[in-house]
Amino acid sequence: MHNRTYHNPINGEYTKILESSAETGGAHTVFEVSLTPGGGNPVHYHTKFTEEFTAVKGLLGLQQGKTKVHLAPGESLLVPKLAHHRFFNDTAETIVFRVKLTPGQPTFENFLKAMFGLVNEGKTITKNQIPKNIFHTAVMYHWGDTHLANPLVKLSAPVLGLLYKRAIAKGIEQQLLDKFCND
Repeated sequence: MHNRTYHNPINGEYTKILESSAETGGAHTVFEVSLTPGGGNPVHYHTKFTEEFTAVKGLLGLQQGKTKVHLAPGESLLVPKLAHHRFFNDTAETIVFRVKLTPGQPTFENFLKAMFGLVNEGKTITKNQIPKNIFHTAVMYHWGDTHLANPLVKLSAPVLGLLYKRAIAKGIEQQLLDKFCND
C-alpha cells in the first residue's frame, strides 16, 4: 500500500485517506485530518456529497450557516449538500478529526493529493493555498467541488469552468493526475 498521508508545511496540516471511494465501491470516502491551532478553512459548500465530521482528539470547531459548535471526541455532525460550512481549530492544541464523504468522491481524493503536492512544491500563494497556475486552480476547483461562499468567487465560476475544459485540452489535468494521483 502506498503512503496515503499528505502534509501541508505551510499550515502544519496532515490529511490521511483512510478509505477511498474505490475501496468502498463508491459508497463513501473517509479521511482523517490533523489540524494545528488556528487552522481551518473558509466558508464553502459542496454540490455532490454530504460530509460527516467526527472529532477524534481535541475540540473540533464547525460552523454551519451562522451556527458554530464544538465537537468533543466521538461526537459527529452531518453537513448536507449545499450547506455553507467550515471547520476550524480555535484551541491551543492540535486536533484530529475524520470526514466521511457520501457518496465516495474519487475526484475529491485527487484534489487532496494534488493540492498537497502543489503546496509542497511551492506552487501556491496566499494562506488559503491558491495555485499560482490558473489552470491548476480550475482543475482543483472542479475536482474539489468546493465552492466558496463568496460573491466574487461565484462570479468567477463560469470562467473556471471554461479554464477547466482548456486544462483538459492542454493535458494539464492529466499532468496533475500523473504526477500526484496515480498511486
